[in-house]
Amino acid sequence: MNIPGTVVRALRECGLVKENELLKHYTTYRTGGPADILVFPENNESIPKIVKIAAGERLPLTVIGGGSNLLVGDKGLGGIVVRLCEDGFRRAEIVLQEDGIIYADSIASKERFVDFTVNIGCSGMEFLAGIPGCIGGGIMMNAGTTLGAFVDILLNIDVIDAGGNNSTMAVDRSMTSYRSMSIGEGIIITGARFRLKRIGDSTLVRNNIEDILADRRKKHPMDFPSAGSVFKNPRGYSSWKLIADAGLTGRAVGGARVSDLHTNFIINADNATSQDIRNLICLIQETVYNKFGVGLETEIKMIGEF
Repeated sequence: MNIPGTVVRALRECGLVKENELLKHYTTYRTGGPADILVFPENNESIPKIVKIAAGERLPLTVIGGGSNLLVGDKGLGGIVVRLCEDGFRRAEIVLQEDGIIYADSIASKERFVDFTVNIGCSGMEFLAGIPGCIGGGIMMNAGTTLGAFVDILLNIDVIDAGGNNSTMAVDRSMTSYRSMSIGEGIIITGARFRLKRIGDSTLVRNNIEDILADRRKKHPMDFPSAGSVFKNPRGYSSWKLIADAGLTGRAVGGARVSDLHTNFIINADNATSQDIRNLICLIQETVYNKFGVGLETEIKMIGEF
């Protein structure tokens, strides 16, 4: 897509801009084609300006976070892509407010959020230990484990709508479901507030987090690029068991392979393309359905042109 020079110049006033940047550098799968324009906003105040520029020029606008739950097509993404994840260009704000509430920018990494909250003597966020990506993306999918999910600790979120307007939205359980947060189409999260339990001694929490991390290292394939669990668990089933029982452990398509360690992980074992991964996803879905009559829904989000 041809982006006018006037648009590129306007976007440069909002932050760092990279043209025709390969998105494989920004996904945990290490796959994905180029974005016409990739923008790293200078601050949260820049984001409404970017939204209005895209709307005014009728350009597609896609927001990505840490890329940990994402499969981007090999042919890339047209229009404007905004990356909301802290990096060398911008560091997230995480603060303890006077009322005891914790505020975090959406670009904050889950790892740094956990470290911050443990250091100030909080508990309740242990479920985030070892989960990659940024706070905003985690909220969008109500990320979690059997130990908890974002909705358990989240009070409200700062958002920008498709018109570039700012507001604060309260969050409750009626807005969430398994790996999903219903906040409206085209909404961008810029920050969030959390209520956590204050404790006197954080030693037990630290030890618990270390145990969680050790368990994840033992059960998950950490030596290859992946996007974590690929499929949601169907009601009454475990996706990993359905995949294993279907005889798909170790099955490969191109450079993509079903992990031997955890069959709900597809790993980039040998310079996989996004199409390799997508084809393996389809093969798994078809095989499991034919054998057990159970449909597997992807947890990862697939975007762009394949």
